[in-house]
Amino acid sequence: MIVRHGTGLKRAIELFILRNWALILTVIVTEQAIVLLSQYTRVLETDVFSATAIGLIATVVGIFIVFRFNESYQRWWEARILWGALVNQSRSFAREVGTLLTPERVPKLGSGPEANEFQTELVHRHLAFCNALRISLRGQDSWAELAPFLAADELAELQGFANKPTRLIRSQGDRLAELIGTEVSQQLLLMRFDATLSSLYDVQGGCERIKNTAFPDEVRLISRSLVWLSAVAVPIAFLSADRHIRAIELLAVVVICLSFMVVEQLGASLNNPFENEINDTPMTALCRTIEIDLRQQLGDKEVPPPIEPIDGVLM
Repeated sequence: MIVRHGTGLKRAIELFILRNWALILTVIVTEQAIVLLSQYTRVLETDVFSATAIGLIATVVGIFIVFRFNESYQRWWEARILWGALVNQSRSFAREVGTLLTPERVPKLGSGPEANEFQTELVHRHLAFCNALRISLRGQDSWAELAPFLAADELAELQGFANKPTRLIRSQGDRLAELIGTEVSQQLLLMRFDATLSSLYDVQGGCERIKNTAFPDEVRLISRSLVWLSAVAVPIAFLSADRHIRAIELLAVVVICLSFMVVEQLGASLNNPFENEINDTPMTALCRTIEIDLRQQLGDKEVPPPIEPIDGVLM
């Protein structure tokens, strides 16, 4: 995710050129090809596309681009809301573990040190869940990152499950049910934790829905085709009587065409917020935020630092 004020003007221009140099080059080449075609053939006439026709084309292109961008932005924003909910629910889970799972309320926990060990186990497994969700959504295979949070045997067992975040939540439920007693008050306590674990499933399911639901190909195809149609039509409309495009007109053509193309590409980028690209949900940074909060709730004095943006980009 590009952070606010994370890039200066120079870096912003560099990012724009680096990400769109192929588009810029394509637009310039297309414009020059149209000029040459107009100069040496009669295929193109200067009145092929009038100002009215260009206005109609721009309107149609704008409608499709705005539709696609809005739909993509909604997917991107929903992904950010879901991960914001995960941060809050993680804090609530750690608070419940620290304040409700005490030897007084759950006698099976034993003495203070044993209770602290059990609390640490639950919190660390939750941190493993958050990171497993991040790795799963990005389609990565770096499960060794979970080693600091899980015992070696549990990590080895986890490798055999297709959906590792789901398995970790199930392990949390099994562990809680194993140690919480059968008295009414203790069963109410278990129900409280069960509701929290279910809310974590809701977050996971929402993220997986965004990840696995493809944007309609027809909208993508039509919007991209119309964008390229405008890239051809605009320079034709700018052809002067001597079949040349002046420098200022060249700049106008490039700006108009790139505006459509860049917005269309941005919509395509926002459409998939879990692909580890610069506009995606900063899951690595959010996992570190959760880890810092939860480990401090456990009383840890040494916690890792927050993830800092690199060149204005937070991953």
